[in-house]
Amino acid sequence: FKWNQIPLKRKMNTNKLNFKINNFVNPFAVNVGNPHVVFFIKDLKKINLKKIGPKIERHTLFPERINVNFAEILSNNKISLKVWERGVGITKACGTGASATTVAAIKKKLINGRICYIQMDGGKLKIEYKKNGHIIMTGPVKMIKKGNLNKFL
Repeated sequence: FKWNQIPLKRKMNTNKLNFKINNFVNPFAVNVGNPHVVFFIKDLKKINLKKIGPKIERHTLFPERINVNFAEILSNNKISLKVWERGVGITKACGTGASATTVAAIKKKLINGRICYIQMDGGKLKIEYKKNGHIIMTGPVKMIKKGNLNKFL
């Protein structure tokens, strides 16, 4: 949870970044193998992710760009999540985004316990944040495309 592991342009508290864009303030930043910033908001339906996502992803505070998560707490162990993936855009689901959001919610004491159910447009994941720092993700698998790759790729 160190600022230079995200990385951020300058030293600051990653639990509550001194950062504001539009009406979104003080997100949580975490690196779970890739960098994420998590905004907890009251109404996920009001987010124009296509408009705000790229602005945050490319903000100068994030020199290597960042994945952007908007989360709405639904109950003491359920969260609804929308994700803008760095270099990709809007995605229906994101395992690392769900993991980052769960860790942030636990660290900010927004949910009870260490297990959270994350609902995304692409489905639901169960995320468990272990005391040793490991994250266990459980969810369905679905084939969406079958094909062959060129052996020279």
